[in-house]
Amino acid sequence: MTSLDMAIICAYLVGLFVFAISIGIRETSEDFLILSRRAPFVLVLFSIVSSWVGVGTTVATAASGYDTGLSLGVTAAAGGLVGVAVAAIMAPRLKMFGDRFGAHTLGDFFAVRYSRANQALVGGLILIIYSLLTAAQFVGLAAIGEIWTGVGLRAALIFAAVSTILYTAFAGIKSDFYTDIIHFWVMVLVMFGVLLPVVLRASGPSALRSLPASYFDVFAYGGVQFFVAGIIFGAGVVFVTMEIWQRIYASASGGGARWALVGSGGIIICFYLLSAFLGMLTKIAEPHLADRNQALFVLMKKFLPPGILGLSLAAFMAAFISSVNTMIMVSSATLTKDFYKRRFRTNATEREVLTAGRVSTLIAGFVAYGLAMAVPDIVTLSINALFMLLVLLPAVVGGFFWKRATAKASLLSIACGFCAMILCLPIAPKTAFVAGLVVSILVFVGGSLFSAHDAGENLNIWPVPEGLSAPKGT
Repeated sequence: MTSLDMAIICAYLVGLFVFAISIGIRETSEDFLILSRRAPFVLVLFSIVSSWVGVGTTVATAASGYDTGLSLGVTAAAGGLVGVAVAAIMAPRLKMFGDRFGAHTLGDFFAVRYSRANQALVGGLILIIYSLLTAAQFVGLAAIGEIWTGVGLRAALIFAAVSTILYTAFAGIKSDFYTDIIHFWVMVLVMFGVLLPVVLRASGPSALRSLPASYFDVFAYGGVQFFVAGIIFGAGVVFVTMEIWQRIYASASGGGARWALVGSGGIIICFYLLSAFLGMLTKIAEPHLADRNQALFVLMKKFLPPGILGLSLAAFMAAFISSVNTMIMVSSATLTKDFYKRRFRTNATEREVLTAGRVSTLIAGFVAYGLAMAVPDIVTLSINALFMLLVLLPAVVGGFFWKRATAKASLLSIACGFCAMILCLPIAPKTAFVAGLVVSILVFVGGSLFSAHDAGENLNIWPVPEGLSAPKGT
């Protein structure tokens, strides 16, 4: 690492932090949690992409590309596309729900449609899941630090976690939206404009012929069942992904949120496929790499010249910081809204809510740091955490479309599905989510048919959406 690279990285990150914190200092609690529900189409589009294109999309997909080839990248891209399409269809209804009931979290939906007990259970599950996802982002940041500075993984994790947590506590979601535009364009420049052409010129496309045929098999990662399940369940995962709900809530209009999701789908697919491809090229260049999590960064270190390497590392660090910001803000909003304001301080003032949000951010961040220290494997953390969200799917879909759905069924469905998945993880770690989802569906349907509605359930939460059109400039 040259002094020029160091200077570029430091200048980029310092400028980013100063810009983000200057925005965050002036924000209200609504800005901190949901950008006061007025984000325009452009901000929502770039925020969705930048939040999605983090460790899971780049480093974890490249790591799987190094191990098994295109399989996981293709599966994730196909599932993501289906999921974004479903979220786009439902975006106007979600936006209207958020505006009507002042919703900030996924737990708010369960509180309004079902019960406070449901909200507490979902809030707890969201905290577990997003702590795992945040931990995965920390491991990715540490992988950069380990290669960049030469320090050990634990030291790199400490630096990555502490700096990012403190940044997020001040920045909030408002700063995240504005800095995401910068992250997006720099990542496009680095991955598509610099890294891919440089590596292809150095190794040549013909080098791919040296890889085993299994590297081009879309079923190599987890078999046919994983590929099919990944595509089918991709819609479900995205539909219950809370950062998507947050961005729809934050959007200025349901139509703007819909078109932002449509636009983000094609962009996200490109990042998945490119990351898997770069992982395969790393296998050719460095066939005996000790840590697959470092595949993408080893490739950069090997082929990129001084200055460009510094910009590339800065771009990846900024993108991961953006994703960490998003994941921590999900946990922070859940702690603040679903627990602090709902159960402990129902009459909290604006200032108290903002303070609680920042304290919750610190708590969520350091819990995730502890998980990253305990399980420093990006692929394991990312995949299991994402698919764990599926146990919420029956209750969410039922709450949307089935008035027979009951609060008791929702509560049992989520609890039983989560337990089933945890029990199956040691036996079938790559497909345990299937058992969790099946149990969740069966319990939800059966429980709804044989239980009565609670007095507090709200069965009429969806106004009829008005006609939608594309926002100006799209």
